[in-house]
Amino acid sequence: MASHRARWGVLFATGGLALLILLLMLTLLSQEATPLPTVSPPSPTPADPPVAQVGGEVIPWSAWVEAVLLDGVMSRLAGVSAPSPEETLDRLINEVLVLQAVPEARTPTPEEVEGRIAELEAAWGVSDEQVVQALAEAGLTRGALERTVARLLQVQEAQARIEASGTPVAEWLARERRRVRILTYPERMRGLPVVSPRPTVPVTVAPAVPDFTLERAGGGTLTLSEQLAQGPVVLVFFQRCG
Repeated sequence: MASHRARWGVLFATGGLALLILLLMLTLLSQEATPLPTVSPPSPTPADPPVAQVGGEVIPWSAWVEAVLLDGVMSRLAGVSAPSPEETLDRLINEVLVLQAVPEARTPTPEEVEGRIAELEAAWGVSDEQVVQALAEAGLTRGALERTVARLLQVQEAQARIEASGTPVAEWLARERRRVRILTYPERMRGLPVVSPRPTVPVTVAPAVPDFTLERAGGGTLTLSEQLAQGPVVLVFFQRCG
C-alpha cells in the first residue's frame, strides 16, 4: 500500500492515499508577513468543465491538469514515480473535503511558503533555478508551485485540527467520502499532457534506511522490510507541537 500511494502530492492522508515524503515541517514566522490570498478554484466554463464535484464544490479541469503536471515535475525532482492522474484527482477531492470541514484553517504567509519550497529544494539537491526550469518544461510557472504549496500547508493545518479531535485523518476521510456526494467525470480526463519521466536535473538518492517496526494507529504493526517486499517505500515525517 505504501509504495502505491507515497507521492509528491500526497502530503495529506487520503482515503487510502499515503503522505509524500521528503517534506520536513519547519514553521517560519515573520511579524510583518503579508498573508497570501485564499486560493479559490476557477469557475467552470464550457472550455473548463468540472472533472469532479465534492458536495457541490467544483474541481475544474484546468486545476486538475495543473495539479497533474506539477505532481509529475515534483516527482521527477524527488526521484520517485509520479501519481496517476486519477490519484492526483483523488488527492484534490480529499483536500476539498478537509477544507470544507475546517474552513477557518489559517492561510500560510509567503515566508512559510518559501520556507517549505526551500526545504524541498534542499532535500532534492536542486537549485531554485533548476526547479523553475523543470516547471517551464511542463508549461508551468513558479507561481503554480507557490499556490500548491500554500494550499497544502493550509490543508495540513486543517488536517491537524481534525486529528486533534481524536479521529485519525484516514478514518475521517473514509467516513466523509461515504457521506458527501462526490461526482467524477472520467470522460473528461483523457488526452492529458504528461511530463517525461526522464530527470532533466540531478537528483539526490536517499540513503538506505535500517529496518524497523512501528505500531499502526488502528492496531497491529508495520515492518519496513515487509513493505519493501511489495515495492518501493517512501517515508514522511511530521513535526507535531504539544
